[in-house]
Amino acid sequence: MDDATLTKTICAALGRIPGWIWDENAEYPPDRIGVYYGAIPDKPDRAVGVRMYSIPVDDENTERIRRVQARIRGSRHDRADADRLATITRAVLVAMLPPAGISEILFYSTGDLGSDNNQREQRTENFTVSLDNQESAS
Repeated sequence: MDDATLTKTICAALGRIPGWIWDENAEYPPDRIGVYYGAIPDKPDRAVGVRMYSIPVDDENTERIRRVQARIRGSRHDRADADRLATITRAVLVAMLPPAGISEILFYSTGDLGSDNNQREQRTENFTVSLDNQESAS
């Protein structure tokens, strides 16, 4: 699985959460939590941006292991909203049945980013993803 496919696969998994939305080609309504490939645009307030951010330098695992980050932004003036969204993100990704091409998703770390200029709290949830590269071996 290449990095773009991995990122889109994670976005699609998050977009299936009730009240969340993932659609590369649409603007998201303000009442949904938008899931984005990479950077989060200014709207909607509540959003998650997903990107692959690291490949371990360990030669043994270079083809199998990726680090994926979910950058989470909560609603304005609600200090706990990003934390609630992070909890959902973490629960869904580590508990879901991995889609084809992924053998496991493990929580790795979190980071508090503070609020943006519009008083929307932000944080990251970081994951280690083990790819199942069996499909490329055949």
